[in-house]
Amino acid sequence: MEPKSPSKIKLSITGFTQYKRLIKFSSIGLLGLLSLVVIHFAFYPGKASSVYRESYYTVVVDCGRTGTRVNVYGWELRNVGNADLPILVQAYPDNSNKSSLWKSPCQYHCMQIEPGLDKFVGNTSGVRASLEQLIVWAEQWVPRERHRDTPIFVLATAGLRKLALKDSRQVLDDVEAVVKEHLFLYKKSWIRVLSGKEEAYYGWVALNYKMGSLGNSSGAPTLGLLDLGGSSLQVVLEVDGARHDEHLIRSKIGSVEHQIIAYTWPAFGLNEALDRTVVMLSQVLPLNTGNRLEVKHPCLSSSFGKNYTCDNCGEQNITDLEILRHQIQKTKISSIFLSGDPNWEQCKGLARAAAMNWSRFDWSQPTTLTNCKASLSSSVGSNILNLMAFTHRIEQFHALSGFFAVYKKLNLSPRANLTKIWEKGQKLCLKSWAAQSSLSGLYCFRVAYMASLIEDALCLGELDITFGPGDVSWTLGAALAEGEYLWISTTRAHTSISTLRNIEFSPVFLFVLLLCLLFIVYCSQIKLPMPGKRGSAAGASLPYVYPKCRPS
Repeated sequence: MEPKSPSKIKLSITGFTQYKRLIKFSSIGLLGLLSLVVIHFAFYPGKASSVYRESYYTVVVDCGRTGTRVNVYGWELRNVGNADLPILVQAYPDNSNKSSLWKSPCQYHCMQIEPGLDKFVGNTSGVRASLEQLIVWAEQWVPRERHRDTPIFVLATAGLRKLALKDSRQVLDDVEAVVKEHLFLYKKSWIRVLSGKEEAYYGWVALNYKMGSLGNSSGAPTLGLLDLGGSSLQVVLEVDGARHDEHLIRSKIGSVEHQIIAYTWPAFGLNEALDRTVVMLSQVLPLNTGNRLEVKHPCLSSSFGKNYTCDNCGEQNITDLEILRHQIQKTKISSIFLSGDPNWEQCKGLARAAAMNWSRFDWSQPTTLTNCKASLSSSVGSNILNLMAFTHRIEQFHALSGFFAVYKKLNLSPRANLTKIWEKGQKLCLKSWAAQSSLSGLYCFRVAYMASLIEDALCLGELDITFGPGDVSWTLGAALAEGEYLWISTTRAHTSISTLRNIEFSPVFLFVLLLCLLFIVYCSQIKLPMPGKRGSAAGASLPYVYPKCRPS
């Protein structure tokens, strides 16, 4: 084999010498940097266990029957991991940031634009007037630099749900035209009409998240939801075991999977129940006064009187609605005038008939219901009873929205039983009627209707029911579920970072790394042979110098 020339040997040794110097200086630099890190953690140990935090926002617009509302939620991710849920840091509006849109006094839906968007079919300017100021208000609570990555969800409920598909689509197109003029992130699929089941499910998510029962890997039971709105009633709870049901929702929020039964009844809200009582009363004791039909209501004070628009009268009982329309046409009257004729027992009977959907029930002489299961109509209660027969996970129900508003008005304790509700309701009504107060009149019907729903229609009178919390809205559940991609993607993106930080903060890892760097610096002191001015004889081998560090 031909020996290398001295010039080639010199070039090789020179290159290795430069490489050795690079290793030496790099190792010294790394050693110094690592020393600073060790000193830093030695004097500031709390920093090594600091929690990673990431914040984001979501905006949810609630387009309801009575009005349009907006909520802004600020979230934070802590201890990032696949099983963690984001932490709600702030929700707007609250009592500390009231605006000119705040309705006072009120218990829920305290800030809204009226009327609902379903009244603006073909009225683009009306949609714009409702949405524009709400979005501008929301922009004040999201940092400007975060506007472009903050999603806005515009979700409509009962009002638009009742419109023809063509009309609701037109309103949503007008909504999209307003939203796209702002910087918030949106998709067309985020502007839509919710089904009743979706609305009920989001309410359940909001309640259990707020109460700390969601995403709990320990298997603790979740809470049941009773949600009474102006148009609809929702009952939602978790069930044991698999079953085939059109109301079943399989949900996975965080790391835990839930099987949810979500019932919604579109005609059993407070406003529509009142409409139904007007239909019943018009069939029994209508009074013709000039060109109007006067209906006297036993839940209202004698000083109450106003023209009444019954937009949804009898939607569940078309025959009754046609009877009312026929009366109006036959007598050639132009309006319905609703007045008060207070009577507590008749008010209770009328509310019970509305809760049971018995429009032809003789409300003036109510029958005592001694057997709840036997007396239920299939339209409401029987489904709930069948449900309660096989589920064992519910320890208690929470009653929200309209239920909570009535509870606050009665100044009840959160765990008030039905006996207390009836007693306080009667006391309030008799007092307001004696004072000729028309402002509290509707609450007499509402408290009687609420108690009748729980006791007679749902047969939940024996269960543990808690009223509130009052600040829970389905919009919170929608923000969490619809915006899941935000915290899931952030969690995955930072899982590796979190792992590296844990390694970095390990004292054992720092010690081993320090020893390795010291070893590299020590071994970089090897002295390599330098060739003399004369090259070695052909075929002679270079002298071998033993290094300081030998491989074992």
